[in-house]
Amino acid sequence: MRKHLTVLSVFLLCVSLCSELSAASSRKKYFSKPQIGLWYGPITPLFETNEHLDPNLGGGGFFRYNLPYAPLKIGLESSYQYYDSEGVAEMRLIPVYTNLLWLIPIDLPIRFQLKAGAGLCKVRVEPDDINQWDPMFMAGTEISFPAGKIANIALRLDYLCVYEEHLKGATQNGHFFNAGISLYFNLNL
Repeated sequence: MRKHLTVLSVFLLCVSLCSELSAASSRKKYFSKPQIGLWYGPITPLFETNEHLDPNLGGGGFFRYNLPYAPLKIGLESSYQYYDSEGVAEMRLIPVYTNLLWLIPIDLPIRFQLKAGAGLCKVRVEPDDINQWDPMFMAGTEISFPAGKIANIALRLDYLCVYEEHLKGATQNGHFFNAGISLYFNLNL
């Protein structure tokens, strides 16, 4: 009986690996092309940053290119984010960063991607007339599905940390959460 269970286990493992490999090739058709796209959605300050700024709507654009290892892509992203506050201050952010995206190997009509990256963020605060570039880090996820052969629609969830504690007099970093709907196109490059 134990021998039969072992043989059955090995057989099921082989079948699951083979189906995963064939599923990866079908997902690869859309994911393996360079992509360009736009996103739009709510932008929300988090933690201590939420005490000073109000949520708003923002948007951005991105370009992604394939790496030699199929489930990975490298991306370049930027966005525009404007925040009001209950006081007189207002803040504009323009993050510009690169990220690494990983396609999670799950065989579903939708695709799950994880991403992490770093870059710089232009911070402009009014009326103090502060205008500077700060380092930033990001982490996020994306749930996407093909809408034809050339387009994809996605829900993206991103966390941004604008690193300001290195500045003289700064006591906290800026923490932001972006959620948005993305529309991106697969390029035949």
